[in-house]
Amino acid sequence: MVKVALKEDQRKELQQVSREAVGRVALRAQMVLLSGRGYGVTEIARIHACGPDVVRLWLHRYEQAGVGGLRDEPRSGRPPTDPLAGQIVDAQASQSPRSSGHVQSCWTVPLLTAFLGVRFGLGWSGQSVRRALRGMGWRWARPRLAPASVLAHRRDPEVATKLAALARARELAARGAAQLLYLDECDLHLLPVVRAMWMKGPRVRVPTPGKNAKRAFFGALDATSGALHWADQDRKLAVHFVAFLQQVAVAYPTGPLVLALDNWRMHDAKVVRAWLATTPRVTLLWLPRYAAHEVNPIERVWGLMKDAVAANRLEGSIDELTAAAHRFFSERQARLVPLAAAA
Repeated sequence: MVKVALKEDQRKELQQVSREAVGRVALRAQMVLLSGRGYGVTEIARIHACGPDVVRLWLHRYEQAGVGGLRDEPRSGRPPTDPLAGQIVDAQASQSPRSSGHVQSCWTVPLLTAFLGVRFGLGWSGQSVRRALRGMGWRWARPRLAPASVLAHRRDPEVATKLAALARARELAARGAAQLLYLDECDLHLLPVVRAMWMKGPRVRVPTPGKNAKRAFFGALDATSGALHWADQDRKLAVHFVAFLQQVAVAYPTGPLVLALDNWRMHDAKVVRAWLATTPRVTLLWLPRYAAHEVNPIERVWGLMKDAVAANRLEGSIDELTAAAHRFFSERQARLVPLAAAA
């Protein structure tokens, strides 16, 4: 078994190489560092997605020639395919182009291909670089905007506790010991929602209203049956939320009722607390902050509704649009699929 024993000055030198060399040499330095921390050849090969023989080669090279042995020796003719080429592409794509002296803030395949050729002599085509990116888990997608404060505090410290409570509520609902519903609200705007669509000829133009209008929808999705309860109001106010809670409570007149929802401050308003105090069988279950949309299936219902009634078309009025939303919900109830079965 090959393992490298490192002194402190050797470890510092390798750490510097792994940060600054970027590419094959950096990856080889990381292999030696892992070996120095006690990782075996097989473990290092698995981490770097390469063969054990490749790891042994560079550990031996380091033992024989130090950091210099990690660099490529001059070769004549067309070089063979480098088993670490994918890792080179991955490592470079993980860094901003600006860290390499470019003005661009994001890599494109042509820019990355040209840079890899100049910096590392990697004579790949754009198609090969694109294939390597996809093979390493990269995808071309549009990022989302988010306040910096949200990104800095993205993790809810109580996420594990909240998810465990949600799992217990699901179990109770499955046994018929309680009713679990997912609650949420959304705004339906008269301004059309723009979605991708099939078109032929000139690009389709979607008219916009002279003045936008919107309607607030409250919804509750039954975790067991998939039944949807909804109501619409001109605005989203705490008193409207309480009225909807009463509507849900009437629909489930007996037994414990657990309502899973996000941490929006309206949900914890004084008037809401007062109503809960008079209805002790109803319990609010808070979903994880900043991730409620990921665990709340009613979000998907809102998206389907907007795609169906508001995508790429302008209704005559907000009342007509609201009526179309009600038709969508009614048709959904007619072809109901329980959430448990769908899962």
